[in-house]
Amino acid sequence: MTENKPNADPWRRFMSLTYEGVILFGVVFFFGYAFSALTQLKGEPGPLLWLFDAYLYGVLGAYFTYFWSNGRRTLPMKTMSVELLGPADAPVTPMRAWCRYTVAIAGLCLALAATRYVSGWFFPLVIVPWLTTLVDPRRRALYDIVCGTRLVYSPIARRPRAASRVAGA
Repeated sequence: MTENKPNADPWRRFMSLTYEGVILFGVVFFFGYAFSALTQLKGEPGPLLWLFDAYLYGVLGAYFTYFWSNGRRTLPMKTMSVELLGPADAPVTPMRAWCRYTVAIAGLCLALAATRYVSGWFFPLVIVPWLTTLVDPRRRALYDIVCGTRLVYSPIARRPRAASRVAGA
């Protein structure tokens, strides 16, 4: 099942990521508000805040695992004509999608932790996973290389409009 679809270019990936951020704002706001309303979370440090972090990690993990696996796409992926594929250009399994999400989040958290606890000069490490798309021949991000996935350009075929309207009616 190797179709040899073209790799998604860095600009398409960036635009998809930006659009995904807009969508995720609503997801995080809704689920975050529900959690804080039910638990009366006030934002103080402690076990409840750690539970909130774990809760959001799970919510976002479920979102990405669902949409990245079995040939599905998020709305930004559909808009930017991007598809996530696994080995041999097969659809990604839920386990591989979860792995990709976890590795991407771990890289982001490590970069942000280094920025906060070591030096602010470590902030550029946040973009390192995407810089690999400029040098990798298959245009894969660092977490794609680790998890054996890749993003490809794959436009969705448009369906013809139904001819249900009668001319002049």
